[in-house]
Amino acid sequence: MVVNNQLVTDYLALIAYIATLLPSNSIAVFSSWKKADWRVFLLRNRRNIGLICFALSIIHGVLTLRVRNVDMLNINTYVNYFTGFSCILIFTILAVTSNNWSIRKLGKNWKKLHSLTYVALIVLILHLLVVNQGEWNWYTWCAFIALSSMTCMWLLRLLRRYR
Repeated sequence: MVVNNQLVTDYLALIAYIATLLPSNSIAVFSSWKKADWRVFLLRNRRNIGLICFALSIIHGVLTLRVRNVDMLNINTYVNYFTGFSCILIFTILAVTSNNWSIRKLGKNWKKLHSLTYVALIVLILHLLVVNQGEWNWYTWCAFIALSSMTCMWLLRLLRRYR
């Protein structure tokens, strides 16, 4: 069996990304999970998990460009991979500012900046739809359901906050 490293890094990055979003958004739906051990663990390790997600996303992007022999001088490359490049840009901003110094210097703006993760969430769903046009299999469906569920939890959280 041949392992598709591009696909492996893609789904590992997705799992890490969901692990960064789950602690904050899960209590919007399941308030009893507030003190759950797994949630506390994810909250304590969120920064490191986010950096792992960033690294895996970069590896996924590089492997994709290499495997598909993408011409970076062709404008169609940027049209076809816009959603992927957008996510990498957002994840880069989040990774660069995921440190104590940035938190101190940016103050309240740090939290606003890191809410870009929810823009990335929507762009990731679009990325999944654009990249997998007509080629959906069980793991594509799992990714879509996971991202959609996370989006629903986030929207519920927003509704409760602004009620």
